[in-house]
Amino acid sequence: MNVRPNTGSSRAVSDRASTHALLNCLIKEYALPNGWIAYRWPADSRGLGELRGQQGQPLDLHWPGEHGFDCCLLVDRRAYLGQHRYLSDPYVRLSGVHEWRACSFLQLAEVLIAAVAADDGEVNAELFEQMRQSERGIAEMLAANAAVQDAPRDYLASEQRLWFGHPTHPAPKARQWPDSMNSRRYSPEFQALTPLHQFSFPREGFECRTNGLATADVEAAVGRQGVEADRVVLSMHPVQAALFKQDPRATRLLADGTCRDLGESGFSAAPTASLRTWYVKDHPYFIKGSLNVRITNCVRKNAWYEIESALVIDRLFQRLKAQRDHTLASMQLAREPASVHWAPLSGDDEERRWFTEQTGIVLRENFCVDEGESRCLMAGGLFGRDVDLSPWVGRVIGDRDPVAWFEAYLEALVMPVLSLFFRHGVVLEPHLQNCVLIHDHGWPRAVLIRDFEGTKVTAEHGARWLEEGLAPRVRESLIYPRAQGWCRVAYCLFVNHLAEAILALSWHRPALGERLWLSVHAHLVSVRRRLGVSTPELDAVIAGGAIPCKTNLKVRLMGASDRQSLYVQLPSPWRREVACA
Repeated sequence: MNVRPNTGSSRAVSDRASTHALLNCLIKEYALPNGWIAYRWPADSRGLGELRGQQGQPLDLHWPGEHGFDCCLLVDRRAYLGQHRYLSDPYVRLSGVHEWRACSFLQLAEVLIAAVAADDGEVNAELFEQMRQSERGIAEMLAANAAVQDAPRDYLASEQRLWFGHPTHPAPKARQWPDSMNSRRYSPEFQALTPLHQFSFPREGFECRTNGLATADVEAAVGRQGVEADRVVLSMHPVQAALFKQDPRATRLLADGTCRDLGESGFSAAPTASLRTWYVKDHPYFIKGSLNVRITNCVRKNAWYEIESALVIDRLFQRLKAQRDHTLASMQLAREPASVHWAPLSGDDEERRWFTEQTGIVLRENFCVDEGESRCLMAGGLFGRDVDLSPWVGRVIGDRDPVAWFEAYLEALVMPVLSLFFRHGVVLEPHLQNCVLIHDHGWPRAVLIRDFEGTKVTAEHGARWLEEGLAPRVRESLIYPRAQGWCRVAYCLFVNHLAEAILALSWHRPALGERLWLSVHAHLVSVRRRLGVSTPELDAVIAGGAIPCKTNLKVRLMGASDRQSLYVQLPSPWRREVACA
């Protein structure tokens, strides 16, 4: 794509998008749970004259305390789960100051970080720079895609359109690539297509685990195999390969010929939105390898116990499928039926584990082979935004009735997720990036869920599905208390997924948002009836109880890992959303 970069407007849109994501964090993680938000003009509105002349609902946020602040802006609706369309810049007034001033993204970030530091003490010193880097990265992506107007029409395009990343994250595009690497070669937002790096390893030390696949087929899927029968070729992310070759544990084996560097001689592959999983057109599997780079919250390596647990979960789902549970009839999952890794037989346990996590690959079923690329859209791309911050989804559904379309989408998505939790004790993560819409000319036919990394079982009901003889660390990594499992399911389904879908569908018609939430409520009542088991957490949601929300900002302020995220409680969306624009 040859497009003259429009860096001026790209920086402005990047600033707005980053501000919106930060406001989402502020509202969901602090203001709503603490009752710091009101839909009214502040008592003292000196300096807000420009806002008063615009259409929209004023949102007044008050962070109390000596080092607190007030924030005022215009939105299109009262959204009890915190999903708004923002109609103005945020105006901020520090505690003890009378005048309001419009804030850019980084100015708002400074105010927020200072308030948190005053209340809680030290905060993660790296976060502000990560936020700056994320905002700059978004601007570069927008400049490179300035001419893109059409909605994503196939699977790969939907993976490449997440220009703004997670809609509720302080630094959704923070990526700590090595300085020497040209990150555009490995970023889906720049339509990257690159050969995978390959290494040749002795067959001694190679381990291939499969659920019913032939070893030869797995080997053919993980690299372009050579003719030497005593060696095996494995693919690796080019950035991971560079990091691997710099480590003394690898350089020693490369120097003596145990491992051989074959360079970028592998499959021509496109990175997906996760950055470490690769899509090879017409290849039977996605290739999920390690990437020891921090992407938003986490270093994206394949931990040894995650490599093992992928096949455990794959077998679990095959046993569930064999039960022919009618409530799982619409369940579609991308299988993860094989994994490979290499580690030297002569190494100690720590060294062998390091090599396992460097070279480990999980193969994921390529659903596009059976369903067709043009019929698959990753939900994050489907409900994402274009270069002008307008949702794509309206262009996908066209003139169809959005209520009917959304109800078909609900039917495809919700029942399997809730059945797995309540009937079988299995915790899925149905967030936007884990779900793929399979459609017939834009009409929902199924929602496929991919990536078993976050799949767990509840200690109370689901642990019975786990096999005997699992390594203790593998077993531990797969078990959640029921309450934690429900928080994860409910956050992913209601806050991350459905609330964002409803906002996108009602972008220009905020009153439609209330109607779509009523559809969700009616569908949940129907699902509860059909499940045929006790559903206390679902009963509470239907009755208007609070919904858990993951705290992406708080965990980054602490400098903690993603698995340490806590949850806050958001008001029920069944309280009437009020359209204001």
